[in-house]
Amino acid sequence: MKTLKYFVLILLFASCKSVKTTIPTSEYKNLSSKQLVRKVTKSQSKFKTYQAKARLKINSDGNRKSYGVSLRIIKNEAIWLSSAAGIVRALLTQDSIYYYNKLDKKYLISDYKTLEDIIGLGLNYNMVENILLSQPINGIRNSTFNAKMSKTGLSYIFNWDLTTDQYKKLKIDNFEGIHKINRYNFKLDLCSFKVFSSGNTATLYEIQYLDFTKIKNQSFTSKISINETFFSQNSTNLEKEGSLINQINIEFKSINLNNKFKLPFKIPNNYTKILINVK
Repeated sequence: MKTLKYFVLILLFASCKSVKTTIPTSEYKNLSSKQLVRKVTKSQSKFKTYQAKARLKINSDGNRKSYGVSLRIIKNEAIWLSSAAGIVRALLTQDSIYYYNKLDKKYLISDYKTLEDIIGLGLNYNMVENILLSQPINGIRNSTFNAKMSKTGLSYIFNWDLTTDQYKKLKIDNFEGIHKINRYNFKLDLCSFKVFSSGNTATLYEIQYLDFTKIKNQSFTSKISINETFFSQNSTNLEKEGSLINQINIEFKSINLNNKFKLPFKIPNNYTKILINVK
């Protein structure tokens, strides 16, 4: 089950030369919320297929592991992820999730309700694809732009607005989250959300996009850091310090666009089906 959770986190949040693009400071200060939304929309990735090789480093409760992985995307259709030699493989389509692990001989076939059961979030295929491409999880709105917070750092800040239908899909009753938009390429610098649970606890998920590469005049993330932190909380405020549960670092070694490829996926015979049991 742990391996499955890691693959889910990679797909949610999945060494190139960094981008050195600059823009005038005056433009950064004077952009309106409407202009920002327009630029973020214009910066969205445009391709038919995406193919990358990456180095994955996992730190879970002090246990460190490193893997080579391959990622393939057919835009708006499918996401395919495979570890070295195809030992662990996952495939996401618009309506289904497929997964198997050759080491423990287990497999999973399910809809997106499984993601909600594993990590506590109700997501769909398009949201997962957006996060891998360093794009806001389900769009941003003029009204969610936080001008005050944006003046304190180097990123534009948009709050997550759960009053709109698009964020009601997340199915979280008590929720806080922000998008930080890169001021040079208008892709995500950070996607952060906090999920509150019963028993005076909360989990903070932070997906940081640490570097970008330029491919065919488009910006793609080349380094991603994913942190899952557990917090205890009293009746009103979270404690200042949290405990890091999981950390995943992804460094992309190569990215290619619009190549032809297949998405090989066949569950071997005699594998045991994974049953999700979340209390």
